[in-house]
Amino acid sequence: MEKIKCPICGTLIDDDDYVPCPYCAWAYVGIEEILDPNEREAFNLMSVNEAKKLLAEGKDKWGNPSQKNK
Repeated sequence: MEKIKCPICGTLIDDDDYVPCPYCAWAYVGIEEILDPNEREAFNLMSVNEAKKLLAEGKDKWGNPSQKNK
């Protein structure tokens, strides 16, 4: 299985759609590259930029402390 970088935190994750990143909880859906970074993504319920803002605050997409900060 191929690995890709999580579009939010850069962690290497399996290239499987809808499998959440173990650190930021973003579920890669395979369309992040074509979305406007401010466009809300239906599966993750937020935009890439919203998720990156939470990560910068040390939180995963659910608002919990990210695994990298534990």
